[in-house]
Amino acid sequence: MGGIIDFDTTCPWQLYLFSFLHMLGGLFMFIIDVCKLFTGVSCIESEIVMQRMMALSMVYVGGLYYMLTYHNKDKPAKITRLSNMALNAATALLVSVVFIGNQKYGGFEKSWMHMGDMWTALILVCVLASRVAQKNAEWAETIPIKEGLTPCKMLVLLFTALTLFKFLALADFIDPSKMMAEGLEITAFAAWTWKFITVLVLESNLAMLFTLLFEDESGQELLVKTIIILTLFAAGAIYSTQQYLSDWMGLNGNALWIRLGVMVAVCLAAIVAGRHTGHSREGYESVGK
Repeated sequence: MGGIIDFDTTCPWQLYLFSFLHMLGGLFMFIIDVCKLFTGVSCIESEIVMQRMMALSMVYVGGLYYMLTYHNKDKPAKITRLSNMALNAATALLVSVVFIGNQKYGGFEKSWMHMGDMWTALILVCVLASRVAQKNAEWAETIPIKEGLTPCKMLVLLFTALTLFKFLALADFIDPSKMMAEGLEITAFAAWTWKFITVLVLESNLAMLFTLLFEDESGQELLVKTIIILTLFAAGAIYSTQQYLSDWMGLNGNALWIRLGVMVAVCLAAIVAGRHTGHSREGYESVGK
């Protein structure tokens, strides 16, 4: 197989579709004033912040699943497992669209938007289910968490726990108004976007859980590298909205760059330490191939 995407009978095109739709949706939200599509007026401060974070979250999900798919494109057993994770993510996405509702019947989205989102999410569920349900599909064996605790695997374990905690916190324990600078209100659109971001955090968690349970050292290192790239992208995306964020977020002024530096340094340290630890060097040679 060759090229960025291998469009042949063994190509995991279902996962590529899942990844690309997330990335394209995120990029669309970076350049379009989405509020005008929903409410007919331009976004105010809280809506700008939430739209930016939603766009970033969609790119984040797409990036994680794309890199894991490309890394495992020649490993059908792992692709089946990753497809199963993506199927769960797509189902959560579909359910969230259902709860958004059609504006005609008291929901939030305009009719054409809701139908488009519903069909997109439903198609993702169907194509991923078709991959998981393939006859004689191979399923990768679970690798015990305690086995081969390399620095990258320990970092992936930490990221998996943190994203799960973040999902629970966003769903039940954090008031979105705490994110905003004093005097800025959370609108209905901003509140809905907050809930959608929560679903996207769950999707990210599933990708990390796959890496923790089914990947070898090379896949875990690749995930850490991907997180470095996405973290750099996130810092650039958040920078222009700093003036709307509260001090509680810890993303104002130099705090953003300090957190970025710490995150990148920890990831790089895990990669370097992993390459200098004892046994099983063979897996690293295939990283990124």
